[in-house]
Amino acid sequence: MDLKQTYLFLLVLSAFISISVFEIFVAVGLLWAFYEFLKSRRTEGILKFPVLAFGGVSVLSTVLYAPKMTSKSIEEGIFQFLYFIKVKADRDFVFRLIIFFIIIGILLLPMVFYKYYRFSQPIPVWGSTFETGQFYGMFAVMSAFLSFYFYLKKDKKFILFAVLSLLFFIILVLTHRRSPLLGFIIASYLSFVVLYTNGYMKKLLFWGANIFLSVLIVGGYFYLSKTDVRFQVLNNIVLGEKELNFDTLNRISSARIGIGIDAVNIIKNDIKKGNWLNLLIGHGVRSGYYLPHEYSPKNWHKYESIFILSEFIEKGIIGLIAVLGIFFLAFKRFVTVKIKEPSDIVALGLFVPLLIHLIGSVFTFFWDALLPMYLLLFKIGEIYFRK
Repeated sequence: MDLKQTYLFLLVLSAFISISVFEIFVAVGLLWAFYEFLKSRRTEGILKFPVLAFGGVSVLSTVLYAPKMTSKSIEEGIFQFLYFIKVKADRDFVFRLIIFFIIIGILLLPMVFYKYYRFSQPIPVWGSTFETGQFYGMFAVMSAFLSFYFYLKKDKKFILFAVLSLLFFIILVLTHRRSPLLGFIIASYLSFVVLYTNGYMKKLLFWGANIFLSVLIVGGYFYLSKTDVRFQVLNNIVLGEKELNFDTLNRISSARIGIGIDAVNIIKNDIKKGNWLNLLIGHGVRSGYYLPHEYSPKNWHKYESIFILSEFIEKGIIGLIAVLGIFFLAFKRFVTVKIKEPSDIVALGLFVPLLIHLIGSVFTFFWDALLPMYLLLFKIGEIYFRK
């Protein structure tokens, strides 16, 4: 294992221990990537242009319109350039890396269950239930890939990883976080499609897996309907027990309807006043500290609604196109991947963190504290399957 691969293991480990330590490792990786660029004068990766555009416009718009958040713009924009660091992606390294993720997921279990028992909040070392949902959603899919790999190899270890995948899914449901759950669902269905189109999943197994996942989702929904007021309100509307109006929609969407109205009004005001530079590059990251809040909480720095509105306000049409480009290219790369041998199935797990995040970001915003790692893992997956 070379120095770069050792760095990646430490980066991954830090992501689950401390966000501050993680950002130190990201900064080291950025310096490394910049040094490599100076040597070769080239970059690679199918996401390179949208990542560059996203990072650049994040800093530019913030410096111009929200200078108080300049340091945040570096974190939310420039940190994503970790995508450009070059890492060798051989089969053994990828296998060890995916296993490393699963081991981390197992080691975090005692703390997650303890905090759920004590505080009814399944939280790991840092973060909130949102991070727990994100973590265990990707752990669940990675474990499922490992289980399927060992199943094809007729190795009984497939039972262990199948059980782990189910356990990780249960923790995801316990978080009550809809965005990671939606990401898990869509990433799982797309994974079945990839395995089926590559001839590694027979038709009977394909439909069986879809039905099993659907049963899990229905079971999860029933649980959430008993324990989460947002799902209870939704069910009451469907059953005709409550009226569909602004208040109920706002309750179901966790205030996103009101936030979305504020976002639309800001964009309409920019068009009315001819603020073309704002429309082009946005108002800067976390610009909610100076922009109006009529329907949304006044102390919020971000307009967390539909990501199209959220990204438009902060980064304008250029930033929004960059984000949409990342969505399109990332999902296209995943669904068109060519699996040459069973071990390639394990490597599909490298795409999972970014895909789950992207789906979950539809109702939040594109940036996440761990986004640099998700992008880098995706890049390693690109390199692996290109070779």
